[in-house]
Amino acid sequence: MKITVEKVRDQNALQTLEKAVYANDPFHIPARPHIPTDAACFAVYENHQPVACCCAQSQTGNPSLGTIGCFQSLEKPNAAKALLEAATQWLEKRGAERIVAPMDGDTWHPYRLNTGPFDTPPFIKEPWNPPYYPALLEAAGFSVVETYDSYIIDDPALAASNQKKFHARCTKNGYVFEPITAKNYEAILPLIHDLSCRIFSDNTLYTPIDLDEFKRMYMPAKPLLKTGLSWMAHAPDKSPAGYIFTFPDYADALRAMNGKTNLPAKIRFLMNKRKATRTCIKTLGVVPEKQGSGLTAALTYLSYKNSVELGYGQTLMCLMHSSNDSRRFGGKADRPFRSYALYEFVK
Repeated sequence: MKITVEKVRDQNALQTLEKAVYANDPFHIPARPHIPTDAACFAVYENHQPVACCCAQSQTGNPSLGTIGCFQSLEKPNAAKALLEAATQWLEKRGAERIVAPMDGDTWHPYRLNTGPFDTPPFIKEPWNPPYYPALLEAAGFSVVETYDSYIIDDPALAASNQKKFHARCTKNGYVFEPITAKNYEAILPLIHDLSCRIFSDNTLYTPIDLDEFKRMYMPAKPLLKTGLSWMAHAPDKSPAGYIFTFPDYADALRAMNGKTNLPAKIRFLMNKRKATRTCIKTLGVVPEKQGSGLTAALTYLSYKNSVELGYGQTLMCLMHSSNDSRRFGGKADRPFRSYALYEFVK
């Protein structure tokens, strides 16, 4: 069987292959891939049919780091190896000293492989891939460089009661908590951008992002907001000090859209929103100078408390770095849910 590797200029091969990879996966949520304009896309063909594809990019502002994202492949190790060799060689010729995968350009965009378990549906915006993907990367010379975890809180009321004292202490010390809602979201985004850059600048493989790009990425999240779940904290001097983003898990509603954005798809989304039974803490952070104040626990208290009051039975703490101590904000009511990995090419 003849294998050929080609550079591709459009998304047709990626989208065609995505349908083939997930044809029998009831949990998959179709999504339009993020392909940076300066990325090179590669596809492997067997008998003129795409069987593996990816996009390679030198990271903006850091050309010594190469990223390989939009990775899709059937369970064909030889094809995946040929694909990843072409992408790594392309990046090395452009000066990449480190190459990581999967990452769609930077950590603001989708990255990481889901390493399981795969027996329950993914939450909203969770990385999702076939279980054989890690083996494909490892066979092509990639090794795990970073790991991440999600945890589930089966009793958010218990978690809230265990965190309540921290909220009371912060309130007594002059902190003010402002709900992030659909009404104030656009106005508050610049503050969230500034906070994010300050809070996460020391994260692994972090790169800055400008406000305009941040808005383009995060404005689509506005319809997901539900009053009472997301909060911004202001210090006693009224300066922004931290925030928490919690969303209902609308994964079933997104699956019902089947990757479409037309009116019938939007109606299916609205009809399936009511199926959400849990919430997802997607982003949680406090500026460095306020860490140790109890503010992170106070923010999670508000998320848990209002999740319960809104009728949600579970909460997920999503996609935390394995070395992060954020799990202690599970209110002693959490258990492991899923794990993830980021890979680096080993020469």
